[in-house]
Amino acid sequence: MEMKFKDNLEEPVWAKALASLSEGAELLQSFVWGKIVEADGLLCRRFAWEKDEKIIILAQVIESDKFGFKFWYLPRGPVSLTASVGTEPWQQVKKDLIARAKKNNIVSFVFEPENFSLPAESFGHKIKAIQPEKSLFLDLSLSEEELLKAMHHKTRYNIRLAEKKEVKIVPGQVADLKAFWKLLQTTTARDGFRGHSLAHYRHLLTEGAPPLELWLASRENKILAAGIFSFYNGRAVYLHGASANFGREYMAPYLLQWRMIQRAQKKACHYYDFYGIDEKKWPGVTRFKRGFGGEERNYPGTYLIIIRPFIYYLYKILATVKNFLSKSF
Repeated sequence: MEMKFKDNLEEPVWAKALASLSEGAELLQSFVWGKIVEADGLLCRRFAWEKDEKIIILAQVIESDKFGFKFWYLPRGPVSLTASVGTEPWQQVKKDLIARAKKNNIVSFVFEPENFSLPAESFGHKIKAIQPEKSLFLDLSLSEEELLKAMHHKTRYNIRLAEKKEVKIVPGQVADLKAFWKLLQTTTARDGFRGHSLAHYRHLLTEGAPPLELWLASRENKILAAGIFSFYNGRAVYLHGASANFGREYMAPYLLQWRMIQRAQKKACHYYDFYGIDEKKWPGVTRFKRGFGGEERNYPGTYLIIIRPFIYYLYKILATVKNFLSKSF
């Protein structure tokens, strides 16, 4: 199947194509995410493949510069917009990406296919995941009663308890980021997550709103939990969450999630993506998310293609030395 390679699609065309996914648009492949990435100081490139004048594959690429060398990263990309894409068109996509990478003097690129149903060997050398390899997708076509019934009974109980204890769920503003950041430091230390810089979270709200939103769960003017959520073109995503070590008996995170699920339904989202689960790495968080129900989603994985081998291994040596020195001093 011969496809036409396209570059620099306009935002409305890209967004419309991405929104055609049955599970809603993938945020990390959107123009919205591209603006956040560029605010973080990186470069964004976008490629597409068309057949019979219809866009069938999208690939948003993040370009970074490390030690003067350039690298590409495709978070949740490329994205197939049709279930009929097979091995042959994928080979063309990979060939076109490699050709464009060489043209731009790229050392290597890492990609994380969103939804290609192909054998792992089709993609190449698999590496350690960057984005979570598994998530939970909650079907929002169900009624509130059906969603509640499908939850674990303790999750339903905790939601009702938080309501009874008068936990309030309110929208946050950029000015509330410091409070969110403080909670996040507590959460990452407790649950073993790795957070981002405060500037990145600020960019999520300043460059990503809408559809990105900060929400707070509080009681008696004390913030007990907070989260950054996305409601983008048919898919809601629980991006970042944080909770305090105090007041945990009020079950604020449960009510916060339930209110966001309800909000996602009001915004006509098809699915609510809990974003990442892993029983070994994040047992407590995974148990919390599973309590809301949903179906497990497994992504194809994270893969590496090396364009300039000598420079790539030189970079790896430099990165190792830098990491050693940073730990030594």
